[in-house]
Amino acid sequence: MQLSNNNFIFSNHLRYRLARHGLFWGVVWLYFTVLYGVFPIMDFLHRGYGETMAFLIGFLSSGVDAIIFMPAHMILAYGIIYVLFPRYLDQGQYWKIVVGVVVFSVLSAFASSALSAWVVTPLHNWLSTSRVRGGSLRYLLMAGFRGGITVAGFVAAIKLVKIWYLKEQAYRQIEKEKFHAEMQLLKSQIHPHFLFNTLNNLYALTLQKSEQSPAVVLKLSQLLSYMLYDCNASEVLLEKEIAFMKNYIGLEQLRYGSRLDVSMNFHGNLQGIQMAPLLLIPFLENAFKHGTSEQLEQAWIFLDLAIDDQVLTFKLVNSRDTDAFAGTPAGATSVGATSVGGIGLQNVRKRLELLYPGRYELKIQPEEETFLVDLTLRLPKESVVLKENAFPVVEMPV
Repeated sequence: MQLSNNNFIFSNHLRYRLARHGLFWGVVWLYFTVLYGVFPIMDFLHRGYGETMAFLIGFLSSGVDAIIFMPAHMILAYGIIYVLFPRYLDQGQYWKIVVGVVVFSVLSAFASSALSAWVVTPLHNWLSTSRVRGGSLRYLLMAGFRGGITVAGFVAAIKLVKIWYLKEQAYRQIEKEKFHAEMQLLKSQIHPHFLFNTLNNLYALTLQKSEQSPAVVLKLSQLLSYMLYDCNASEVLLEKEIAFMKNYIGLEQLRYGSRLDVSMNFHGNLQGIQMAPLLLIPFLENAFKHGTSEQLEQAWIFLDLAIDDQVLTFKLVNSRDTDAFAGTPAGATSVGATSVGGIGLQNVRKRLELLYPGRYELKIQPEEETFLVDLTLRLPKESVVLKENAFPVVEMPV
């Protein structure tokens, strides 16, 4: 049985409880046997016994004493951990614990005194072995009190450490569940937000009876497939995220046609890199909704993504209407952040802080004619490389 096994330490199964209690009291027995064994050993040496016989009889004598006094120690130890702690510790009634410790200490001391006077002393007298103990009740009570407090102190310390550890584990589990719940909430907000914008684009094309409508439906099905199935994982391959962005940009190009000029650059070894899903798409949504859609003339978007030693650099610059910049309130970081459609940028900031605290730098710079997003993200170094096919990019002519 390995002591590092969590079952041995924390399981309430009878077998494990008996094993760990047996181990503890075995150590207690050994401690008192060695501690008090020196007195009978010296006595037997003075009587002329050989060293081997003196040590053997001395340790045997003190070992028997330790076993006899053990029930008295158990009164205080188990009274603390099975009576006082369960009733008063969680309620914060510490004064009741102190009073209870005093009561159980007195009971333990009297029990130790009774065992000494009625069992241990007659046994030593019968065996003609001496014990270095006084005969007064006060001395016996103090000796019993000292032994009980020593053992109970260790027992209480072990119990408090176990209680602290279990509470810490429960707290971490609650924090973990809270984290996942918040992440699911943010991701659930991204899906309808993205779907709302895309369906608006599709609606505009169907009103125009555009021949591109079937292509939009196909791209939309590819995007929804990625969001519904791949994005359930905490991390996805960067290649899939890039393919998703390409399909999304292709969808927008179908809508705007020649009025939109898009430039995309991808650098570095992108294979095997993993990151949180749908982390970059809100920036693209913001660029199209609050940049391209508000411009009547030629619009442009520049995207640059690079990977260098697990550091992701993402830059996105889009043109914008100068009138929109003039209407942005002072101190606002973006047009989108001050309007109803700004939920995307707000969510991505929250997700970055939750997923990569202290590992990212995000700069959003609105200018008179451009809007810049500059993200540097230090991804955790992991050796896991998933060999999966990247999400397919549906190339269609604009």
